[in-house]
Amino acid sequence: MTARKAEFGTGALFKAAGTVQGVMIVGGLLVATNILLVVSPLLVGVIGPVALLPLLLTGPSVVAACYAFNRLVAGEDTGVFRDFLGSYRNNFGQALVVGLPYLGVLAVICANLLSLPGSNPETVAARAGLLGLGILMGTAAAHALLLLSRFTFRTVDIHRLAAYSLGAHKRVSLGNAGILFVTGFVLLSTTAWLMLFVVGLVVYLLCLNSRPLLRLVERRFTTAREPQPAG
Repeated sequence: MTARKAEFGTGALFKAAGTVQGVMIVGGLLVATNILLVVSPLLVGVIGPVALLPLLLTGPSVVAACYAFNRLVAGEDTGVFRDFLGSYRNNFGQALVVGLPYLGVLAVICANLLSLPGSNPETVAARAGLLGLGILMGTAAAHALLLLSRFTFRTVDIHRLAAYSLGAHKRVSLGNAGILFVTGFVLLSTTAWLMLFVVGLVVYLLCLNSRPLLRLVERRFTTAREPQPAG
């Protein structure tokens, strides 16, 4: 039997190129939807902490990026641009509410880290503890936004499942914590402006690493809809 010739657009190289293009497009959309946050460092000296209010808009954009990437990885995308905008519009309100508590806690942690004086052993231990707590909260926030991008749950259930997922799938949690830690370390060692170029890749890696977690939640906490009788 003669082997069937592979159709154009089904090869590994073509799919890899499509993935790279998708990551670049979604990264650009993340930057575009958070343009006020991008320019906020330039405004802090003028209008003070009010310039950081655009941080609230990161939740909806990250949810939209996760939705687009999950569909891209599953091969179900209708174009990452369309998927991103559709999710951004549909999940905007709930994403704001879901992301707000995590942003609040992370803001308190950052403020305490910046205010700790000196380098004595007690201060170093306190900084390490706050850093660990910050990574834990960042991982929980990533899980909450990932879950919101995939499932239609109540906000309180999103928070419960985000906390549950930290221990339910330790490999995913450790992987996501590692991605966030490495990203933060690289940004602190170089420049925060680098985030403009790697944000799409970071969210893509979080989505790729979290696929087993999403399957776990789907298996344990969702039910298939029974078919309706004809007529």
